[in-house]
Amino acid sequence: MLVFCALFLANGTAPSRLVWIGSLSLAVAVLPLAASLAGSAPGVRFDRAATAFLGCVLGLAVWMAISMLWSLSPDRSWGEVNRSLVYAAFALAGLVLGSWLPRPAVTGARVAAVLLGLVYGWALLAKSVPALYPDYGRLARLRAPLGYWNELALLGAIGVPVALWLSAPRARRTAERAAGAVLLFAAALVTLLTYSRVGVLLAGLAAVAWIMLSRDRVESLAALVLGGCVAGVVFGCALALPGITSDGEPRSARAHDGAIFAAVTLVAAAVVALGAIALVRYERRHPLENVYRRRVEQAAAVAGIALVVVGTVVSVAFAHRIWGEFANPVGSQISSSKGHLASLNSSNRWRWWQEEWSAFTAHPGGGTGAGTFQLTDLRLRTTSLVTADEPHNTPLQFLGELGIVGLLLYLGAVASATAGVVAARRRSTGDERAAVTALGLVLAVFALHTVVDMDWSYVATCGPLLLVAGLLLGRKPGSVEPGVSSRRPFVAVAAVLVALGVVYSLAAPWLSQRALAAGLTVSNAERAHSYDPLSTEALTDWAALLDARGQTLRALRLYKDAVALEPESSDTWWALGSFYYGHKAWPQAFSALSRSWQYDRYGPAGEPCGLLDQARHKALGVWPASCPRGSPRPASP
Repeated sequence: MLVFCALFLANGTAPSRLVWIGSLSLAVAVLPLAASLAGSAPGVRFDRAATAFLGCVLGLAVWMAISMLWSLSPDRSWGEVNRSLVYAAFALAGLVLGSWLPRPAVTGARVAAVLLGLVYGWALLAKSVPALYPDYGRLARLRAPLGYWNELALLGAIGVPVALWLSAPRARRTAERAAGAVLLFAAALVTLLTYSRVGVLLAGLAAVAWIMLSRDRVESLAALVLGGCVAGVVFGCALALPGITSDGEPRSARAHDGAIFAAVTLVAAAVVALGAIALVRYERRHPLENVYRRRVEQAAAVAGIALVVVGTVVSVAFAHRIWGEFANPVGSQISSSKGHLASLNSSNRWRWWQEEWSAFTAHPGGGTGAGTFQLTDLRLRTTSLVTADEPHNTPLQFLGELGIVGLLLYLGAVASATAGVVAARRRSTGDERAAVTALGLVLAVFALHTVVDMDWSYVATCGPLLLVAGLLLGRKPGSVEPGVSSRRPFVAVAAVLVALGVVYSLAAPWLSQRALAAGLTVSNAERAHSYDPLSTEALTDWAALLDARGQTLRALRLYKDAVALEPESSDTWWALGSFYYGHKAWPQAFSALSRSWQYDRYGPAGEPCGLLDQARHKALGVWPASCPRGSPRPASP
């Protein structure tokens, strides 16, 4: 239920959903653990890898909380602390379940197959029926139910090893193998319709890795060819339907082409299922001898090596052109249309990575504070066309926002999870070993995807995948010697109290936003500030309302409090400068608005002949030659 809610109800990065999904994750994780500590549930024991993994994930949250002391935006950092605590709860839930379940990997893989099938089904259905996701009329790129195409592509890529595990012949009935082939078809089709280049690449790498690690290579190759080729055909049909793959199409075109696409997809799924059943029956009537099996494997290996060699030669031959397109000029942003798959453009990632690296070199010890990349981007950007909240590189984001400590904690979590998965695979046998392999590849795909995108911002993917990591690292109670008595009621009570404190931490910023959204009144702004004393939005709204009432000195104090909280925010300096300008304090207005321009040259302070130029003229008598002397003063925010 927890993973289902995260996948279908998280609504992107919406803070309101994080509150109740996070509270649910805490209940799922902490209550069973507390019951175990109190002696009323089976014992829970973690080995070294599991302890290190959970410690690093929790350590990230703690270090984010500490970074609030020097953060450029303590309020944003608080939000990141809350998100990371929720992820730690997901990981803990996985560890507890992994300790209790007799075959956690097999159970996890089966549940993953069902949930991924539901996600793919809903994604394709929402593309076919306009009423289910009206925003496809604006932008056709597949993204429901997650709201972001690259995160949906991540789910498509991780579905490949799960589907190949399900379609493997060992201990599998015909219906299960057919379901695995259909799941593989759906995963490939969904990934292609997201137009995610990295998603397609990772899906291919996951398939290759599974074939290399699996004992049933020929059967996996057959399932891969069947599901992948049919998915490619359906994707080709989709490209010919404007209502499916073109932006800005009317609802009538989407409904017409959606019906065609749905029919083609259903027929294709039926073909894949029937083809898989036919292959299974043929295998049973005509078992493949080892000598022929080896020949097929060798032919596939030769084809793979040839493909790698050709790709390497082409990359070397066109390296300069490829790099030039990847490190594109910052003023150009790659389109999200169906031509996206054929482009090598980095979508401004290279610029954002450089900005975050600059932030790290300026603050190598502790970074700029969790969740503050947008302030770095606004200060360093050289165009007004594109801005971002994250650099689309999670390890680099931790390095820039949390310093070397943050990166080491992230790498520690990856390393401990890797060690735990390797150990789990070594000690398991049969179908459990195959399931560990499949889920281990799922986590590998996730780790690679974090290098090129902002996965940490999406509870729909990060939460469930950290739960999978915990599931694989969890140990049965008898597999680790207990060091102390399992009955620790005081620790159980403390765990519940900490969980309740985290729930309050999750709810406070959300309650503050609700208070502000209820209406711009002094009481609402004051209540918002009481919920979230780090919110500069609450302070500036409160100050503006007090200023309108004539309480100038108190309003000025609140504006200065906002600047003190976020001294490198263009917005806080703009609000203070606008206040000074309204009260004809020209030198102070010019100074504050200049600071606003310093931290965002393309924001409101950078508007030609705008408030900053007006304040400069009033304070210094200097007027830009490009501005007529009688230019009207622009409206303040």
